[in-house]
Amino acid sequence: MFKRSKPKIEPPPAAPSVDEMLEDLETFEVNQPPISGSTFDLEHVLLTEPENLALPAWWQIFDEYDQKVKKLSATEGHLEDQRNKLKECYAKLEKNADKLREGIQKQQALAKEALKS
Repeated sequence: MFKRSKPKIEPPPAAPSVDEMLEDLETFEVNQPPISGSTFDLEHVLLTEPENLALPAWWQIFDEYDQKVKKLSATEGHLEDQRNKLKECYAKLEKNADKLREGIQKQQALAKEALKS
């Protein structure tokens, strides 16, 4: 009744071998655009060719990193303050929740006594 027909779609190509992938990696090059202009270029030179970097440029990079570290430290302190405030708020909420639970339990006990009478 039904005949099996030949596939009309070509089979997918075979996956590349490890050797072919390694050959491709040798020629693969990523060119990323600079993220923050000249600072990024200076950082790139610092990481790739530090001997070609002039002393004033090196100090400029150092100062920028120092500012970033100070800003990060300030942010960390701010986050720690926020964390402490959240802990205090959580403690207050737990205290209020315990008061509400006690009040509900008292009301339930009073309601049970009223129903028994």
